[in-house]
Formats: sequence, C-alpha cells, structure tokens
Amino acid sequence: MENTVLIIAALLTSTLSAMIGMGGGIILLGLMAMLIPHGYIVIALHGMIQLIGNGTRTYVFKNAIKKEIVTKYFSGSIIGLSISSIIVLILIHLYNVETANEIRFDYLKPLIGIYIIWFIFLRKKNQSDKSGNFFLVGIIGGLTSIFIGAVGPLIAPFFLRDQLTKENIIANKAACQIITHLGKVPIFVYFFNLNYFEYSAILIPLMISVYIGTNIGKKLLGYIPEKTFKMVFKISLTIIALRLIFDAIIF
Repeated sequence: MENTVLIIAALLTSTLSAMIGMGGGIILLGLMAMLIPHGYIVIALHGMIQLIGNGTRTYVFKNAIKKEIVTKYFSGSIIGLSISSIIVLILIHLYNVETANEIRFDYLKPLIGIYIIWFIFLRKKNQSDKSGNFFLVGIIGGLTSIFIGAVGPLIAPFFLRDQLTKENIIANKAACQIITHLGKVPIFVYFFNLNYFEYSAILIPLMISVYIGTNIGKKLLGYIPEKTFKMVFKISLTIIALRLIFDAIIF
C-alpha cells in the first residue's frame, strides 16, 4: 500500500514540477519522510528519483538550456559537494560514529525557508546582475544537497529573471539539479554505506512514474501564460518556504 501511494505521488508531483519548475520534489520528499523511517535513506532515494525527473525535464526542454548557466553551476557544485564531504567526515569523527547514517541533518530546513523569503521579498535587487552568479549557486546547491535532500527551492529564486522564459527556468533548473543529485550518489555510497540496488523494487516503479509525469506536465505547460507561470512559481516557492519554517517550529 505504501509503495502504491509513493508511485501515485511520484506521478503527480513530477507533473507539477514539469508545469511550474518546482514544488513536486519537496512534496514527494515530505511523503517519503512519512513512509520511510530513516532520514538518510529518504534523501538518498529521493535524489535518485529526482535524478530521473530532472533528467527527463532537461531532455524535453533541451532547446531552452543556457550553457553558461549550467557550466557555472557545475563548477560551483564541485566545490560545494567537496566541502559537504569534508563536513560529513568531520561530523563522523565528532559524533564518534562509524558511518554518517547515524547522524541527523534536520536543522538547515528552517534556515533555508527564511533565506527564500528574504531573497524573494526583502533583498535589494541588482538589475545589472544578469548572470545570476550561478557559480555561487552551484556551491550552495552542492554544499546543502546532502543535508536537506531537495535543493530545488533553495536555488529556485536565482532563476526568477526577466530574461528567462518559463521553458528556460524549468530546463536550466532541472539541468543544474541533475549535477547535484549525481554528485551526492558516491557520497551516500561511501559515507553512508548505502546500497541503491537493495531498493530497486521501489526505485524502478517510482522512476517510471516520474518519467511519465514529466511528459504530461510538459504538455500542460503550453497552456500556462508566461506571467501566470512566474506568479505561480513565486507563490509556490513562498508556500514551501513557510512550510520549512513552521514545520521546524511545530515539530
């Protein structure tokens, strides 16, 4: 029953992500967290599922990809993933545990929510910054991916730019997320002793659902006007940020 719920959720959330560029990943992460007991397994399996989802979105929107954005993000993410590996290694020694799967990483989520609110509503916008400094975004994404799982909402505000169409936003954000999801696979294998093949019975159906949902979402995206898309994108991001903040306060 739990697997059926996750398969349906993967289909619906991937459709949502293909339509508005985000939201589906963090919803799926929340559902997986309720049904799977170990947090590190949730983040690891979610990353593999999102790898397929973002890969599919990147492919179906490949004509909208901007190489400059992806290249800068890739360079930064290498640094971010390297730093996160060092942090995990330090924490293993600090907590005196054999593997990192004995450590909880829940404290970053409310900080990310606060950051998103600041970025969207409170920061002073620099109109001359057309590149978006995606090298720095890559560092942030690579650094936090291991600890929070769904980095989509964290990097999403940087894609809210006048010169990027809805297709540009979805394609480039998905391409950037592929990099961080791929990069954290060896980290989970090495530091968390995770064997992905043990979970193939649930991973494969979820990956298929994500693939189907992404293609459905792409077709539906064509019916959404540009201004409406960006408005929904911003509203969805704000709701996610508030949830990250208040979930930490309540629980």
